[in-house]
Amino acid sequence: MKRLPWLLLLLAAGCTSTPPPASKSTEIRLVAILPFFNETGGSSFDAEEFGGILASEFVKAWGVRVVRPAHLRAASSEPIVTVEDAVRVARTLGADAVLACAVTDYDPYDPPRIGVHVQLLRTEGQSLSAKDLDGLLQSASWKKGPLAMTPAGAAHAIAAFERVYDAREAAVRAQVAGFAQRLSIRPSEVLAVQSRYLQFVSTQILQRAYGS
Repeated sequence: MKRLPWLLLLLAAGCTSTPPPASKSTEIRLVAILPFFNETGGSSFDAEEFGGILASEFVKAWGVRVVRPAHLRAASSEPIVTVEDAVRVARTLGADAVLACAVTDYDPYDPPRIGVHVQLLRTEGQSLSAKDLDGLLQSASWKKGPLAMTPAGAAHAIAAFERVYDAREAAVRAQVAGFAQRLSIRPSEVLAVQSRYLQFVSTQILQRAYGS
């Protein structure tokens, strides 16, 4: 099984505040992917489809096991709204890390646009200094993320980042072209087919979070 280094160094560029890593040699065997949060203010994107696609891309890219959003929801009798909620449920399933995603902007029509806010958690907590704790609680990335950060939950924080994948931008179109080439399909198919664009965005999220 491929060893994943602890995620701090890969995500530091996208974080406002990050606690010290627990161990850079920590091996992640099982990742719990939370049901996607809808923060678009009314957009009717298919959260189950997006979460399922992200989980499938995770398995293909890294060969690790995942707890899919639907299974994680079934394991919790209460809503998952805080870091502590997510860690508690993930621990019952034996997960080493938790991935939480919120969709903040969504337009499926060509050229599509999807905004996401991602948070990464360790299920094993660590001690934090007063300075690190204060930095996390004041961090804009954690304040705006899908899961509410609390002093108790801060020990599980790895990092958070926000990104908009807007196909009107030249840089995103270049990424789409590279993604399409790997799949031996036309870039226009990625832009025109919703599931393909969700697959593209999922690969971008994972590359940002876990490295290529």
